[in-house]
Amino acid sequence: MLKKRPQTWMDCIEYARMKFEKTFNHDVKQLLHVYPLDSKTKEGAPFWTLPKRPPTPIEFNMNNHLHQKFIAAMACLRASIFFIEIPSKQPRSDEFRMEVAESATFFKPKAFVADDAKAKEIQDQVDKAGKKPDTEEEKEQQEEVIDTSKKEAEDENTKMLTDFKKLFATLSLDKSKQIEETFICKEDFEKDNDANYHIDVIHAMANCRASCYKLEEMDWLTVKLKAGRIVPALATTTASIAGLQTLEMVKTLMKVKKVDFKNIFLNLAVPVVNVTEPQDVKKEKLLPDLQVSIWDRWDIKDFKNGSLQQMITQIEEMHKGLEIIDVLQGNSNVYQRFYMEMEQNKILKKKTLPQ
Repeated sequence: MLKKRPQTWMDCIEYARMKFEKTFNHDVKQLLHVYPLDSKTKEGAPFWTLPKRPPTPIEFNMNNHLHQKFIAAMACLRASIFFIEIPSKQPRSDEFRMEVAESATFFKPKAFVADDAKAKEIQDQVDKAGKKPDTEEEKEQQEEVIDTSKKEAEDENTKMLTDFKKLFATLSLDKSKQIEETFICKEDFEKDNDANYHIDVIHAMANCRASCYKLEEMDWLTVKLKAGRIVPALATTTASIAGLQTLEMVKTLMKVKKVDFKNIFLNLAVPVVNVTEPQDVKKEKLLPDLQVSIWDRWDIKDFKNGSLQQMITQIEEMHKGLEIIDVLQGNSNVYQRFYMEMEQNKILKKKTLPQ
């Protein structure tokens, strides 16, 4: 941070301009590079379907009031952190914001270039949930990569420390003060001090991101109220839920009776805590002697190269009197009995259910 610290007010404006370009233009283009608008999922369905909403890159416009707010607020916050004087007694005025936005146009960001490493990182995040467990060989390879990365990081840290010592020797540091008292002012989030630019940055950044996704903007006061609540709300709710979940986990390990388990509804805003006993799982009666619930699972043995028709036959033989009416894979409908039985769908049925 000391190495990259701004020296002048224009350095702060440049930082804000580059931050705008990266966050609302390059990052969006990178995401669309990995997942274009016509992308398909593994099942063949469109990738960009609600609740996933495709973003649109924003081009910086010095006449856009929201862009002006972002650049001015970010530059002022950066200047405050590094004890750089802000050249205005009214840094939140429309005139000053316009002036800062105009100054930001002097800095020309680099053209967007797709980053393959970043693309792989994004894909890994999206695919992580549905990824199969790693094999022993893959785990060993991952451990080797991690060990190599650790060694490279240690070497980089050693070099960085040496460079920092050289840099530190050139700084005119007051020996009686800490580093942060001389070069860096640590910022703790405070929503009730309007002069610290915290809410200004959050308001501008959130609304710029909203415009990427064609969402409605939120006024400054509403952002201030929500931003002030979200940190304590997340911390206290998460801690409470984690504690309650741990209690139920202990009961599971102790193998207590079902009546000893509890369902708990928690609302800290009211506040209210409702505790109830869990009910039996709902069961569906398929046959006089066959009941199933959402927890039941039927394994089809020795079926690695079997066909859909063979699977249906095996299940119906397993439970006499049972008829398979639907077969789904994920959200995709593979087989519908009533549809396949239609006269005009004989060819489709033969293709779907080869003998």
